Amino acid sequence: MREVHDRNFMADPGLTFLAVVVGILNVFVLLILLGVYVSSYRKIRSSFTLGLIGFSLLLLLQNIIFIIFMLTREGFRGHGLGFPVLSVNLCQLGALLVLLRITWE
Repeated sequence: MREVHDRNFMADPGLTFLAVVVGILNVFVLLILLGVYVSSYRKIRSSFTLGLIGFSLLLLLQNIIFIIFMLTREGFRGHGLGFPVLSVNLCQLGALLVLLRITWE
């Protein structure tokens, strides 16, 4: 009975795996956004659209680096890191989906 109470759900390694999966979803959404922004930039040559391309590229780079760290660095998957990383990735996915929605309106 004591083992059940000692197990902290935040230390669950499955949460780290889910964080990686959500990070991969973020990459796909960012690639879609990047494609839309590059296409728009070719048509209108707006500095705002160029800024959106830069924004997308930096977030894409951040997600790719984070996924690589999550998969290759044992120390990066330390005790209790799964839940915070998953939370950040879920928030970012939500924000990217909102951005994708308003981009296509």
